[in-house]
Amino acid sequence: MNWHRLPSPLSLVLAALLALAALPACGGGGQRYAVPQGEQLYTLTNMRPDGRNHIHSVMYSAPPQGALLPICTPVQLEEVTDRVITFRDLNSHRRYRYIMHRSARSGVQSHVQRYFGTGCPDISQLSPEDQAGVQQGQVYQGMSKQGVIMAIGYPPEHETPSLEGDIWRYWRNRVNSFEVYFTNGFVTGIRN
Repeated sequence: MNWHRLPSPLSLVLAALLALAALPACGGGGQRYAVPQGEQLYTLTNMRPDGRNHIHSVMYSAPPQGALLPICTPVQLEEVTDRVITFRDLNSHRRYRYIMHRSARSGVQSHVQRYFGTGCPDISQLSPEDQAGVQQGQVYQGMSKQGVIMAIGYPPEHETPSLEGDIWRYWRNRVNSFEVYFTNGFVTGIRN
């Protein structure tokens, strides 16, 4: 029997999103992508917007005047260009701009897939360390790599080219960074 893999709801959303719209981007330059209208998605990680509601792809963990946009926040994508994902929090109705850093190695499609999905991750299945880190948006000893990603996002690609490595480097803000050390996939240290 030959089984064909059915597309997931997220892959259908992404397929619609990735279909290039033949529209010029606002403000000149760059591509705009078709965005499915009315589609409710969820944040797949915690995010830290700054005081202007900008979220940078390098995932600053302490941006100026920042707050926590929690994992599982229902959102709706409004516009996607090759450098910016504009979305609205369906609870607060705030608009956010996820801005691709110039050092980003993967395209906007990858970032949409990493941070937005059709279902909310079930953190109740995670370890107590992971649950605490995700709920507080922090990294703690004993957390798994998956827990760290959910808690503070993916490490910047130019600083951590592979998630297989045992050292991930993040930025607190534009000046200060920190490293997360893993042994056998679990956090064993954090260094400023």
